[in-house]
Amino acid sequence: MRKLILTLLVLSASVFAAGACGSEDEAASGASELVPASAAFYGEATLKPEGEQKEAIDAILAKFPGGGEAGDKLKELIDKALRESEAPVSFSKDIEPWLGDEAAFFASGGNAGNFRATAALVATEDEDAALEAVEKTGEGKISRTTYKEVEYMTDESGEAAAVFDGYVVLGTEAGVKAVIDTKEDGEKLSDLEGYEEALEDAAEDRLGLFFVNSPALQASLQRAGAPMPDSLERLFREPFVATLDADRDGVTFEGSVPEDLGRISFFGQASDLLTELPADSWLATAQTEFGQVIDFTVDAFAGAVGGRDMIEQQFRAATGLDLQEDVIDWMGDFGVFVRGESVSELNGALVIETKDEAASGRFLDAIERLARTQGGGEVQIVPRDGGFTATVQGVPRPVHAFQESGRVVFAYGERAASDAIDPGETLGDSSEFIEARDSLGDYDVSMFVLMQPIFDLVDSTESATDADWQEAKPYLEPLDALIGGTSGDGGDLKSAVKLIVK
Repeated sequence: MRKLILTLLVLSASVFAAGACGSEDEAASGASELVPASAAFYGEATLKPEGEQKEAIDAILAKFPGGGEAGDKLKELIDKALRESEAPVSFSKDIEPWLGDEAAFFASGGNAGNFRATAALVATEDEDAALEAVEKTGEGKISRTTYKEVEYMTDESGEAAAVFDGYVVLGTEAGVKAVIDTKEDGEKLSDLEGYEEALEDAAEDRLGLFFVNSPALQASLQRAGAPMPDSLERLFREPFVATLDADRDGVTFEGSVPEDLGRISFFGQASDLLTELPADSWLATAQTEFGQVIDFTVDAFAGAVGGRDMIEQQFRAATGLDLQEDVIDWMGDFGVFVRGESVSELNGALVIETKDEAASGRFLDAIERLARTQGGGEVQIVPRDGGFTATVQGVPRPVHAFQESGRVVFAYGERAASDAIDPGETLGDSSEFIEARDSLGDYDVSMFVLMQPIFDLVDSTESATDADWQEAKPYLEPLDALIGGTSGDGGDLKSAVKLIVK
């Protein structure tokens, strides 16, 4: 049964990742009636897109080699994979005839905290045909057991399966039993208050969703004897959900971000600094309050190294600085950019806005002292206005560390150092950035990745002649950009990431 489980999981994951799902009215909902409320993770997707969503996915896939409609293309790929794995079933003959329009999965932690209760639920329009496919894929001897008047099967792979209430349920034995328990009299995920509240903030025109039951996740880790540090635990006080949407430009993941999670990198609130980075950056990100990111990171790992006081004492001993006053407090918004379409052209910088130039100056002085004393003969330090330049043996370009015009800069390459302060042409003026920003919609952009320069970078290396790269490249080239952003702030912060297709 393992090959059938993998096939159905790949099917639902592929559809979910591609956005081949229905609108909100078509979105999966029945599966959550059979999933236990103790599930730490839950995801769902509609397998048979209709209307505008089907048109959007077909339009996207038409841009890739082979073209064709989403459903036909997926069937071909799955049948090919089944043939190559010598599975005893084909998708077209043994799975598609009974396959319904909904797939879901969940994972729950047991007493050992190892998420031993996991299962996929796939809707079926023909329970007898579905049962026959399950039996065909059994590995070795199949055993049948009745649990709460529901028969389920196990095989020598250790996997279990059952067909009831219009669903094929496949997974661990504990997972299948958990679904049966829920069917009979167990608490359902759909009735969980945190699940209902999380869906209230979810995008209405969603294609699928992924739900994190944070309290259940914490409880599982505690049972396993591996509780989260207090600082990380703050991130998982409330459940949260991410949803998926598709349009002709690409696919978008979006969801509400817990307030504490919004304080750290990637999920953090967007900064206007992004549009001031160089126009030719193929990777750029900018967010507010870098000091908060450092502060959170210190708290998160303090418990593992003897507490925050210990970290601050060790930092002061190594640098002569106060961690709070000389590092965290002066750090404002920050940005990172990378550019260059070959290894020889690569350059980039980290830019941090400073709220206190005296404090940030002390920080740079300390970094220079450490570079001189710890770098040995491989690092050469040369003073420059507002900081220093370090030349590292074996590294093609020098590293510049300095402050100017209210910014602290750590740059790889002289041109990056100059453009970090005054780039001339900015990302905000770039037509490629503007098109991607407009495609994302009503979000302030915090991350931008342009794909073609990355492909060019790979082509400039020895990997260009690699057979796997040459095979994959035609399927990657239709990808245009990856863009992310935020809207709102504090407890109302929302985040979105979109993969754009040319």
